[in-house]
Amino acid sequence: MQLGFFISGGAGQMMQNRLDSISNNLANASTVGYMEDRTAFSSMFSSKMARDGVPDNTSAAHLSMNKQYTSIEPGSIRNTGGQFDFAIHGTAFFRVQMQDGTEALTRAGNFRIDADGNLKTQGGQAVLDNNGAAIQLPRGEVSATGNGTIFVNGEPITELGLSMLTDPRQIQKAEGVLIHTPKENIVPADDSISVHHHSLEESNVNSILTMTAMIATTREYESMMKTLENYNQQASLLNDRVGMVQA
Repeated sequence: MQLGFFISGGAGQMMQNRLDSISNNLANASTVGYMEDRTAFSSMFSSKMARDGVPDNTSAAHLSMNKQYTSIEPGSIRNTGGQFDFAIHGTAFFRVQMQDGTEALTRAGNFRIDADGNLKTQGGQAVLDNNGAAIQLPRGEVSATGNGTIFVNGEPITELGLSMLTDPRQIQKAEGVLIHTPKENIVPADDSISVHHHSLEESNVNSILTMTAMIATTREYESMMKTLENYNQQASLLNDRVGMVQA
């Protein structure tokens, strides 16, 4: 009975966590450069000892608590015509500097220019060049090439800092559409990466599939709650009836 409570309660909590993640994905389905959060489950096997003294792992007892990870699959690229809009074709990231001086990565290339000509993200972080320095642009007509070189009035000024990940699993969401990862997990972008000027990358959330997942998860959650309620009713009956002396 206690095992039933644990399995049902744990599964219900996992479904609730997954619903929260799906809801957040849907809320950011139209956010530039947003990367979808996904949930993984793994089976916990029975640890009872068989007659020969070997653990019996032949059947799954229940699911373990879920783990979340971030999908870095590229979203679709749309043309905007914006002078400071950039999109990356391939699995690379723009380098930006946080307020505390540390670096972060992002796929959101909807940049802006402040009063001093500094290229900034929508969140106010400085966009970095390929040498790790903050990009500052003079006034003029901005253009860019596929390798990320930025021109102003036809003169080359700087090159966007682009990085790739050695292991996509070693990333952690930061504020907004920024991510953190250990320095040793970052390498310079290779020749497979190209930059599209006057364009932005959409969120990689598939709204239709995500809505379908929300409906399915909601049903699973309701089923787990009904199972937990049944266990609770059975426990109440046992407490009321076990040990009673019939007249």
